[in-house]
Amino acid sequence: MAQFNFDTNTVEKRESNFDLLPAGWYTAQVTESDIVALKSGNGRAVKLTFEILQDGYRNRKVWAQLNVQHTNPQAEQIAQQQLRELCDSIGIVRMNDTVELHNKPVQIKVKVRKSDNPQYEDSNDITGFKPVGGSPVHGQAIAAGMAQRAATPPANASVAPAAAAPAAGGSTPPWAKKAA
Repeated sequence: MAQFNFDTNTVEKRESNFDLLPAGWYTAQVTESDIVALKSGNGRAVKLTFEILQDGYRNRKVWAQLNVQHTNPQAEQIAQQQLRELCDSIGIVRMNDTVELHNKPVQIKVKVRKSDNPQYEDSNDITGFKPVGGSPVHGQAIAAGMAQRAATPPANASVAPAAAAPAAGGSTPPWAKKAA
């Protein structure tokens, strides 16, 4: 036995635990991000860790994986639309590194996904994004980006490869690079 003095009145109670978040909208921010190959070998995903910012659930973590490159065009399109929704919500028009998503408050829509396998518990999924307070933090960037998008031909427009402009900074964004 070891003598050890500890008074619970001097330690703040922990708000985070591993219970599921109830379905609903939460204020959160991205704290970690990465580009990973899918285990299936069918593409690449942007992995995001969100930390809840609001009282009652503060510091709780929720994860999202957006399959931004996928052999299934519909899966890829859905993920890219979700990424755009996140970017629009925090005022990003063009992203060159996922770190640009970090530490910017956003509303995330969380749902509870029921597990079909009794071996696994139910889990949370992030299914939507919207700006905190109803308007993007960088509203001017959004307006400028919308004007720029309107002036830029769609990706499926026929453009000679030599005439295609490189991405900002002269490099291809990480999620658009093909795996070697």
